[in-house]
Amino acid sequence: MAASAEEIILENINVIKEWALAGMAEREMAEMLGIAYSTFRKIKKSNMVLSAVLAEAKKHRTDILKGQVKSVEESLYKRCLGYNAEVRKNYKVKKVVFDKCGEVIFDKGGKAVMEETLEERTEETHVPADITAVKFFLLNKARKEWSNDPEKIDIDKKRLANDTKRTKIVEQAHLGEKDKKSIEDYLEEDEQECNNK
Repeated sequence: MAASAEEIILENINVIKEWALAGMAEREMAEMLGIAYSTFRKIKKSNMVLSAVLAEAKKHRTDILKGQVKSVEESLYKRCLGYNAEVRKNYKVKKVVFDKCGEVIFDKGGKAVMEETLEERTEETHVPADITAVKFFLLNKARKEWSNDPEKIDIDKKRLANDTKRTKIVEQAHLGEKDKKSIEDYLEEDEQECNNK
């Protein structure tokens, strides 16, 4: 006898939990289980176990995302201000070579034999503020004070007023087609009226 859809779900509840934690969509889960998506949704509404597993996984993913967002925000803020960081660097270092007895080895010319090695050192380096990060931060966190173009609102208002004028002129032109004026003629007349005021 074939198992019902609800039995299939309950048998695979641990797998479903893993899928949900990984972010798999419910439609894909239903497909993987060989169940119609509409049936999966109905069972989710009526079965408290499935409902709880999916809700818990969603909450867990949301908590992780919030943590990631907070971490990125802190990193962005740090980039805005600049910071000091420890950086590992490799340096070539020349050292005198010693023999087994601890004596310096000399070459035929009487010079001490040197060997070159790489040594890793940690240095504190200042990472300056990133202007792009500052701009991005201010445009998102203080939008009113730091809009991209302070004159943009005025320009948009003028553009809207001009568009409105053009619409009215076109309407007038269609109503009074007898005089056969072009839109440019109407705009010129309108501009002269504005200059005379």
